[in-house]
Amino acid sequence: MLCRLNNVVFLSLLAMALVCAESRFAAAAEPRQHWSFQPLTRVNVPEVADASRVRNEIDAFIVQGLERKGLVLANDAEKHSLVRRVYFDLLGLPPSPDEIHQFVQDESPQAYEQLLGRLMESPHFGERWGRHWLDNAGYVDVQGLDNDAGIISSTENKWLYRDYVVASFNSDKPFDRFLTEQLAGDECVDWRNADQYTLEMQTLLVATGFLRNSADDTNANELNRRDVHHQILERTHEVVMNNLLGLTIQCAKCHDHKYEPLLQTDYYQWQALFQPAFNPDKWLQPGARQIPNVSAAEKTRIDQHNSQLDQQIASIKGQIAEVRKPFEQQVLDTKLSQLPEPIRADTLTAIRTPLDQRSEVQKYLASKFEEALKVKPDDVAAIMTGPEKDRVAEYEKQIAGVASQKQTFQHWQAVYDSGPPTATRLLNRGDPLTPGEELLPSMISALAKTPDVSIIPQFGSSGRRFALAKWLTDPQSPAGSLAIRVRVNRIWQHLFGRGIVKTTDNFGVTGTKPTHPELLDWLSSTFVADGQRLKPFLMKIMTSSAYLQSSIRDDELCTSVDPENTLLWKQRLRRLESESVRDAILTVSGKLDRSMGGSPVPVEPRPDGSFVIKREGLPTPTAQYRRTIYLLGRRNYHPTLLSVFDQPNLTTNCSERNTSAVVLQSLTMLNDSFVLEQAGALADRVMAVTEAKDRWITTAFEITLGRIPTDRESVWCQNAMAREVDYHQQTDKQCPVEEAEKRGFARICHTLLNTSEFLLVP
Repeated sequence: MLCRLNNVVFLSLLAMALVCAESRFAAAAEPRQHWSFQPLTRVNVPEVADASRVRNEIDAFIVQGLERKGLVLANDAEKHSLVRRVYFDLLGLPPSPDEIHQFVQDESPQAYEQLLGRLMESPHFGERWGRHWLDNAGYVDVQGLDNDAGIISSTENKWLYRDYVVASFNSDKPFDRFLTEQLAGDECVDWRNADQYTLEMQTLLVATGFLRNSADDTNANELNRRDVHHQILERTHEVVMNNLLGLTIQCAKCHDHKYEPLLQTDYYQWQALFQPAFNPDKWLQPGARQIPNVSAAEKTRIDQHNSQLDQQIASIKGQIAEVRKPFEQQVLDTKLSQLPEPIRADTLTAIRTPLDQRSEVQKYLASKFEEALKVKPDDVAAIMTGPEKDRVAEYEKQIAGVASQKQTFQHWQAVYDSGPPTATRLLNRGDPLTPGEELLPSMISALAKTPDVSIIPQFGSSGRRFALAKWLTDPQSPAGSLAIRVRVNRIWQHLFGRGIVKTTDNFGVTGTKPTHPELLDWLSSTFVADGQRLKPFLMKIMTSSAYLQSSIRDDELCTSVDPENTLLWKQRLRRLESESVRDAILTVSGKLDRSMGGSPVPVEPRPDGSFVIKREGLPTPTAQYRRTIYLLGRRNYHPTLLSVFDQPNLTTNCSERNTSAVVLQSLTMLNDSFVLEQAGALADRVMAVTEAKDRWITTAFEITLGRIPTDRESVWCQNAMAREVDYHQQTDKQCPVEEAEKRGFARICHTLLNTSEFLLVP
């Protein structure tokens, strides 16, 4: 019976193995058939029956899909709503009443395109679109896993990468160049042998901070282990693949992927491209991995310069010691005189004998009297005469003068090969303790181009990441085509709330298929043809009827045929992202500090569990009101206002923000001290610019919501304000009418900040 049972189990396991093998072989054979692995081809723009709403080629694809279902695009959004939408999409900030009025009153045909052009030239454009990329890259300002709320392991000058990203978007750097700099900036120039770093070298080295975003706690000796080294290497290349190619390769670490066309050999051949920089065999701890922000030659000159100054300082200290010597002896003699005479000499000998050479008697004497016999600087200063004190003071002044001539340098969080490459081996079941066959670096087989790009060592580096960059920036290759599709899809997602491929981080077999595949390929080809520059590409999308249409539409046919608005029969209503919620509040209150770049603004936990901005020690009083992108970025702990509005935890990276609707959001907006403070500031702002009290409510609406209130809204607000004034006067008999009106109006402003209209992109 037992033998028969074992046979059954064996046959079952064999059948399962054959099924798994078959699925792996099928997956391996599938890549050339899967749409996302195909090279880009120019797609013909379709003809549509009703071209009345077709402003450009994008609309032709959208209208074609709608016509198949008997649907049409919605009407254009009202100009008040449109200008607000555009400001949030391009800058992440709301427009001012004057900016809204200027656009609404401008009847010229070019008004809208001119508005887009002005906003794209704003320095705040890079902050908005740079934030999207920083999410994709998994950027944070801390080094490790960030598992303790009270411990912040910030890293020197890591924020330079954030500023590089913002500047790249503002300059509209082509995407292929942007990728190359981040993947292999150190392999693009001979920085190791440079006499002095050029601006280009600085930029390229800082750009490689893209690869320094994986959590690295190996500065702690107990975590400086080989298995942890492998984990950091794995997280780094897995995030790069997910960010740039929209694929998840983690499953292939231990075995061929059961569903995707990714083999286990692919995992380690891809990993080999990054191994020289994150080499488990020659691991560099975070402190050793950072590089000086001066060239090796310049650092040598600085060290030599400082060494000469140190010698001068040592010589001056010797002169001070000569002046102090007789007084130190006098103090010691005085203290020795307080000991019994028979043990004075032995005690003095004991304390002058090295610790490891003392006899038992000397150890005893030292333990009893060494502390009492110490000659302290204050003891010497108390008995020094005036001339000697003046001489010491002059010497100390000379030391300070010499020390001020010392030169210093800082460090960059860059990536570079830590030495000649060592073998990359396939790890059996993903275990670094069971290495298998050696594998050479290569693009994953499903995306490899024939012939492959050659890997050429250069500038003292392996050249592997530079070869990877060439693969990923070749739009004619499967890998380059996929990278373009992923990038274009995420741009579309930021403007429409959802990508053409809904699973923006999964373009594989298990991901969703594109709703408009021809449009995605046309957009991708157009992006390449336009030089892979973002701004003209955004101009093309944002001037389409698909983007311009209203988000408000009550149409039973559309709702019944396409309830999820997959075909885009109206623009999607979107809630502001967490950063834009805070930035919008600061903008309307008039408190926003628009200064750019530099060290992050610190945050801190409070005993009640909330997280707030740390106000002590800020460089300026308004630093606490800087844009949210400049707050200290942590993996798991965010300021409370951001956390409740779905600020992502960046244990790896984030390709799409979640949008939840939970009661904690309403409670925070009602009770958070920051929101209450800004509501009061908004009230002060309105009262300062509007003398007539009957205009307060209208002005508050214009500033916060970009429109004037309806008659019903005006009546509601006036009645609510009157009740607030009565309440304050009844509860506080000493409260002046003006103060009661101010408090009441602040409550109205607080209410406006709590409206859905304030928190939504129309």
